[in-house]
Amino acid sequence: MQNDYDNYAKERQEKLINGMMPSHRFVEKPMMKSMMPNLKNKKILLLGCGTGEETNLLVTFGADKEKMVGIDISKESIAIAKKTYPNVEFVVGDMANLPFDENTFDFVYSSLAVHYSATPDKVYNEVYRVLKKDGLFLFSLVHPIRWSSNHANIDGKTYRLIGCARDDNESEVLGNYNTFKEHTHDFFSWNIKETLSFYVGSPSFHFKLLRKANFEVLDFTESMAVEETKEVDINYYKKNKELPQFMAFLTKK
Repeated sequence: MQNDYDNYAKERQEKLINGMMPSHRFVEKPMMKSMMPNLKNKKILLLGCGTGEETNLLVTFGADKEKMVGIDISKESIAIAKKTYPNVEFVVGDMANLPFDENTFDFVYSSLAVHYSATPDKVYNEVYRVLKKDGLFLFSLVHPIRWSSNHANIDGKTYRLIGCARDDNESEVLGNYNTFKEHTHDFFSWNIKETLSFYVGSPSFHFKLLRKANFEVLDFTESMAVEETKEVDINYYKKNKELPQFMAFLTKK
C-alpha cells in the first residue's frame, strides 16, 4: 500500500498544533521528552519531520532552529513546514538514502517515522553515516504489544489480543510479536479516515539492527500515558498506562 502523506498533511498539522492527537500529547511526547539530551549548539536532523512541529519541542531543550534540518518524503508536508517555520531548513528526501555528507549532524531526532520504512536497517546505516562521532540518535516506533495484536470478540466486546490457548494441543496464535511485518490501520478524526501502512518489529529486532549498524544503545523506553490523561479520558489513560503504544531508543555513534 502507498501511504497518502500529502493529502492529510494539513489536517495532521492542525491536530498536532491543537493537541488533538492524544497518542502524541499524552503518550509519545512525554516518553521522548524523558530521553532528550541537552541540544545547545547542536547541528540537528529531524528525520521524517512531517510539517515541522517537532522543531518547537527541540527548542525547549536548547536547540537553535537555524541549526536544524528537517527531511520528509512528503512534498506537501515539507511545503507546509517551510511556510510555518521559515527559520528552519527543510528538504524532501528518503530517510533510507539521505542527501547529506558523512559526519554532518550532532543529533538525529525522529518521531514515529522509522516504522514507515520496510528497510529500517538501511535507515539506521544512513543515520550512522551522517552523524558525527559521539553523535546521538533518538527515535520512536510503534510497539508490537499494541500494533501486532489481533481483534477478538469475547462476550460481545472486541479486544486486542496477543497470546495463545493454554491447551498444548491448540495451535491458534493471536498476534505476531516476533515477526517483522507490514500492518495497515484506519485512523479516524474529524470525520476523515486515513489508512496507513507501517512495519512493526519487536524491541529485540530493532536492537540487533542498531548494534549491527555499530550504534551503542544508551537507553530504551516503552511508553506510558501520563497522569494528565486522566482529566481528558480516563479510559484512554487506563489502557495506555499499562500497555505500551510506542517505544523509543537513544543511541550513540
